[in-house]
Amino acid sequence: MSGYGELHGLRNLPARKQVELAPYIVAQTEHFEKEAGNPFADGSRSRISGGLDGKLAVTSDLILDFTINPDFGQVEADPGAVRLDGYQIFFGERRPFFMESRNLFDYRLTGSEAGGSYDSDLLFYSRRIGGRPHGSPDLADDEYAEVPQNTAILGAAKFSGKTKKGWSIGILESVTQQEMAKIDHAGEQRKQLVEPTTNYFVGRLMRDFDQGNTIIGGVFSAVNRDKGLDWMHRNAYSGGLDFQRYWKNRWWFVKANAIFSRVEGSREAILETQTGFVHLFQRSNAGHLSVDSTRTALTGTGGTFRIGKVGGSPDRRGGVFKFETGATWRSPELELNDVGFLQAADEINHFTWAGYHILKPFSIFRNGRLNYNHWARWDFGGQLLYTAYNTNAHVWFNNNWRIGTGLTWNPLEISNNALRGGSSLRKPPGMGTFVYFETDGRKKVSFFSEASVAWGFGNTVRAQDYSGGITIQPLDALRIGIYPGYSYSWRKQDQFVDQADLNGEQRTIVSEVNQHSFSLTTRINYNITPDLTVQYYAQPFIFRALYDHFGLVTDPLNKNYDSRFRQYTPQQLSLAADVFSVDENADGAPDYTFDKPDFNFIQFRSNLVVRWEYVPGSELYLVWSQGSIPDAGADLDTPLVRSLFDNVFDQQLRNIFLVKFTYRFLL
Repeated sequence: MSGYGELHGLRNLPARKQVELAPYIVAQTEHFEKEAGNPFADGSRSRISGGLDGKLAVTSDLILDFTINPDFGQVEADPGAVRLDGYQIFFGERRPFFMESRNLFDYRLTGSEAGGSYDSDLLFYSRRIGGRPHGSPDLADDEYAEVPQNTAILGAAKFSGKTKKGWSIGILESVTQQEMAKIDHAGEQRKQLVEPTTNYFVGRLMRDFDQGNTIIGGVFSAVNRDKGLDWMHRNAYSGGLDFQRYWKNRWWFVKANAIFSRVEGSREAILETQTGFVHLFQRSNAGHLSVDSTRTALTGTGGTFRIGKVGGSPDRRGGVFKFETGATWRSPELELNDVGFLQAADEINHFTWAGYHILKPFSIFRNGRLNYNHWARWDFGGQLLYTAYNTNAHVWFNNNWRIGTGLTWNPLEISNNALRGGSSLRKPPGMGTFVYFETDGRKKVSFFSEASVAWGFGNTVRAQDYSGGITIQPLDALRIGIYPGYSYSWRKQDQFVDQADLNGEQRTIVSEVNQHSFSLTTRINYNITPDLTVQYYAQPFIFRALYDHFGLVTDPLNKNYDSRFRQYTPQQLSLAADVFSVDENADGAPDYTFDKPDFNFIQFRSNLVVRWEYVPGSELYLVWSQGSIPDAGADLDTPLVRSLFDNVFDQQLRNIFLVKFTYRFLL
């Protein structure tokens, strides 16, 4: 900032209501492996489409952006990710239309300095718009289906900006089209609805007072779907109010928000929500909750209160004490996942963060930080679910290298979600630590590495995660990065497998699990000229989970780990054709069955994008994408990395070639 300048003397500039129109045309062809007997997998597919992007400067402060039939074929693919705990995977937004002005719509429910799973909760998560269809076709053994990979966006408009009087305005409207799966049965075809026509609306309004020291805002969202899929919400609404106040040179602050949600639909849809992973009203030990199969709506609340200090006068060592403390809640009926992102409801979280930060150079360091955090969580029935304590330290050397480390102690954890509605489950206490280092990113060659290790007391859990990378910049215009990652974890007995029924009594099946994952991400950016760039991204990814020592949950909240479960004896369990049969009462006849859960998930994705801005604002994209998700479920004994590359490159990859041409008209 010390090198920034100021521009003075601009007076009475003429206002110009600028209009930009950028029509585009896309030609795409796909080539993939043929599948015998499948009429939808004949080896190739081509399409030509077009659309329009536009921008209207309503005033010098307010902009209207719109798009008709947008295409995002040039956008980088998502990385590989798998979770066994049932929680959603969060993917960042990369589509240009939704990236612009996203700060206005980035309504985080918490956003604490201490961090936590609750920090991923959003009132608006733009990836919901145009995502994968929610439905899937019902197929017989001799049927084939062609299912759209994404829901097409018919159009979207965004009105955003900030006025001279301090009003920040953001309005987004989008409509996605109805999607149908094509189903073939011996040459006869039919269609089945997998996604109804849906309208998404988000509005955001904020006002600054006292030179930005006080900010008051509000937000509202609405999702409205056509009929067709009774198990989906017909309408979903959410909104909230937020307040921020800074004082004493903006060193101190108070921030608060309160939100609500309401979802409406058929009895089937609302029952699905009540018993879904986020809510699990059917938990046997949740006396404050009950499932009501007659309801057609749910209304919930959430919110956060935070107070803290983020600045101050340095002491004689150049250090400043900072802190933040607060609480955040999600009521049992809160539901945001139609257009937001919510990991779990029925939670009250407390968090505290404190840090001593030395901001001035000392000894061999540019700066240093020492932090402390603690967390606690309850459900709305008053059950204490979680406590944890953490300390971490970070230093930045004069040579621009950085290192950091931390340690977390987790003496108590009870999960309301681990058994998928069977009951709450006490998890083993444990500890975890991490360490990382980064070299000077300005150099031609730079490195970073990070390792974390966690363990449960009593030899109940082991987890390791290693990641790193090297970045090479042989030319100012060329940057190459290679980033490997490996993780391993083992849980003794508490991994959820399935649920079964025995004479009207629920059985929750669990097991030991070993899981490994490996990825190798490559990025190349080459700026041939300021207007001509080449970008390449590739990532092979493998995740393997192996289950063993199957058993039943018997006393899920017992403080003794081994008393929570009972393993099946060899006489009770048998395997045939990848299906386990359980003879629990040892009478010689199977009482229930469950599928063998072991799996190998392999994915490869790459994008090569050549972008040429042949005149200002007008672009030509040449895109080559490769991808595959090979069926490698049976390849469980081959070493992990070898299994990945054997299965990815021993088959024909799906190749997509795309040309996108846009031309900007400035009116």
